[in-house]
Amino acid sequence: MTSRTQIHIYSDGSYFEKQNIGGWGAVIFKATPTQKVPPPSFQEISRLSGYKNNTCSLEMELEAACNALQSLKKQLHLKDQKSAGAYQITLFTDSRVLLEGLHQKMSLWRQQNWIHKSGNPVKYQPLWESLDMLTQQYHVKWRWVKGHNGNLGNTLADQLARVASHKK
Repeated sequence: MTSRTQIHIYSDGSYFEKQNIGGWGAVIFKATPTQKVPPPSFQEISRLSGYKNNTCSLEMELEAACNALQSLKKQLHLKDQKSAGAYQITLFTDSRVLLEGLHQKMSLWRQQNWIHKSGNPVKYQPLWESLDMLTQQYHVKWRWVKGHNGNLGNTLADQLARVASHKK
């Protein structure tokens, strides 16, 4: 059995209500080979960010994760599930709403044709569906990390999101 290369992605979104602008950021790390098992050391391979007017924090969290996974797909030349099998991808987020939507609410939304119990449509359906597809296709493991708590990856993603929202 061959070991898979570990990829860690940290994503974060930000929103500034007064300016009605949001930003998203993501940092991608790849494990570097070591003689010692464990732990591997990780090398940063990419930083991504962007912004959007007339948005909210949830949309930016979704954008961050989607953009990171789509970028990773290109960087590692992941064409299908077989090529993705060489990697163990873990995505870290400080958004409990994102995790809850992806792991607990997605199937219910689908059953209800993307309509909430309130009768309103689920916001950002295309982003939710894209994120779910990428998660399934590349067997992404999701992990929650406490925000603003000194975690390097989360701090970098947060800074990228904030800076992007100010570069409008």
